Amino acid sequence: MVSATRIEPNVAIAEEREVNSLVPEELADRVIPADPRISPDGRCVVFSADAVGRTSEKKRNTLWLASADGAPRKLTAGLANDCDPSWSPDGRQLVFLSNRMATEDDEQRPFILLMDGGEPAPIGDLAGALSRPTWSPDGRFIAVLRRDPETNAEKSRKKERIDAVVVEEAPRFKRLWLIDREKGKSRCVTTGQREVRDYAWLPDGSALVAITTNGVETDAFYGKAELWSVSIDGALPRPIATFVTTPSSPVVVDTESGMMVAARADGGRADPADSVWVVPYAGGTPRRLLPEAGGSVEEIVPMPGRAGHVAARIVERTHGRLFAADVLDGAMMPLTPPHLAQTGSLLPGVSFAAVGDRFAGIWSDSTTPEEVYLGEAGDSARAVTRFGNAFRGRLQPVEHVTWQSNDGVEIEGLLTLPKGYEPGNRYPLVVEIHGGPSWQWEDRVMLDWHDWAQMLASHGYAVLLPNPRGSTAYGAEFQRLLQDDIGGGECRDLISGAQAMVDRGVADPERLGIGGWSWGGYLTAWTITQTTMFRAAVMGAGLANLVSDHGQGDIPSMNLLLYSDHPYGAVDAYWNASPIRFVTSVSTPTLILHGDQDERVHPAQSMEYFRALKVLGVPVRFVRYPREDHGIHERAHQIDLMERVLEWYNRWLMA
Repeated sequence: MVSATRIEPNVAIAEEREVNSLVPEELADRVIPADPRISPDGRCVVFSADAVGRTSEKKRNTLWLASADGAPRKLTAGLANDCDPSWSPDGRQLVFLSNRMATEDDEQRPFILLMDGGEPAPIGDLAGALSRPTWSPDGRFIAVLRRDPETNAEKSRKKERIDAVVVEEAPRFKRLWLIDREKGKSRCVTTGQREVRDYAWLPDGSALVAITTNGVETDAFYGKAELWSVSIDGALPRPIATFVTTPSSPVVVDTESGMMVAARADGGRADPADSVWVVPYAGGTPRRLLPEAGGSVEEIVPMPGRAGHVAARIVERTHGRLFAADVLDGAMMPLTPPHLAQTGSLLPGVSFAAVGDRFAGIWSDSTTPEEVYLGEAGDSARAVTRFGNAFRGRLQPVEHVTWQSNDGVEIEGLLTLPKGYEPGNRYPLVVEIHGGPSWQWEDRVMLDWHDWAQMLASHGYAVLLPNPRGSTAYGAEFQRLLQDDIGGGECRDLISGAQAMVDRGVADPERLGIGGWSWGGYLTAWTITQTTMFRAAVMGAGLANLVSDHGQGDIPSMNLLLYSDHPYGAVDAYWNASPIRFVTSVSTPTLILHGDQDERVHPAQSMEYFRALKVLGVPVRFVRYPREDHGIHERAHQIDLMERVLEWYNRWLMA
């Protein structure tokens, strides 16, 4: 049985224009705002923005400034990668990172921009692979993360091509540095064999807290992590707590019981849903602050105007909303302005002013592209950007739908209706699967190389975005349904979802397609080994062999959230969930897409599946994208990918 709630396009503000089909070029050229940072007085917001598709070898990014009473304006020219803006406490200066003076590929420097006028100027001589600059509360220092650079000897050996790589040895750690604002001098405040993953200032600026792991590899994120107090005066760091997996978004909060540290964390395999966890700054055992809260905490940010509280962006089912949480008792208060809470999602990057509840954030729904909003939490906010104007009135309506899977589990999804949809007519349907597996489709616009719903809908397709078991935002119990059942229940959730759309009369049972990226690519490859109901498939950066993938990818420890052991002690469990194990059952024409430099899912996974299908005589095409990693970043590649997706589905579902 299917239930549905419909979201209509934003036609009230649409200009009178013909509703044309979307083309890949305009999606690759779409400008999306990110990283909004509200000024301390709450009057304006600085953010970065650039087109989705990269047109040059080096990334470019522009900083913008917007306010509630004026049109947004550029702060930088967009000729360099200007990013990571951070306001000084008095609001008179902005620090940001840029590669505008780079002499090496990954080099960045911190720059200061005076808000009363003038050109950005570099501060100090610190350069390299930098990230996350933030001001101390008193404005004396700027903290920043820096990856250990190569030594001169290493650079010399590279020039001489004596550059053998010894895997996972001689790591270059990311460390925490302080820059003296007046003197421009910098010094490192963390040492040893520790990778700093995230950090935050204490409210009085006397110290910082830092989250560290013993390894630099991405995989170390899935192991234990330490929380430290790092003094600015050079004293030895003090351990505060140990987490079972690496937390993020730390915030230090003053309370009547002393300072507390809040962070986004999970409890590992037993409690996989991300939530707010807290621990006394003096030290102790972390505890989950919101044991009864559903959904997934995606971000925690400071709330200077509310003593004893943090703000948490929580995705519940398909909506991302904002809440204030008391760090002592976990009492929660909704903060999303009511007119933004009914539909859509607040997206990553919320920030609060120094006083009151003024906030800035990015909001979108299924028919409204992302815009920066500025306003009062819990009251009202208005968009201060108009980057999505070109798409107003051109996007197709979306419905929230639910259905019963074969074992009675309720599954939710988003159904994008095709252009010109008429009830009673049947249309080709594509089931697009999200990555993760611990992720979810939200009520936000799907309008780029990775999210095909609106593009396909504008060309006459219905598109179902399901959140099968294992997805986040539905609570820990729902996530645990995936454990030790990889490919099982979630595959049946996809099949039952497609069938529900057929039963409803929307989908043509003879024209069903399936596709997805990353874990969505895996589930595509797996599902077409289990059923012949799909007549076309697109496998993007997917896994073919879970045994070999464990040794090829960069996050093998993630598998311990899904399985009870590594494949070396449980090979049958991995093998029996591998698409290649049942590939002789496949008859679905399959397009395979992959980045050549993908470290998350090695391109060999796609090659293995391609070779099998080709030998078996199944229609297949394998496209590799040079220089691309797990995502596709270059404009020409994004356009090529979207054109190929459209052509493949058109060939097999529109004939």
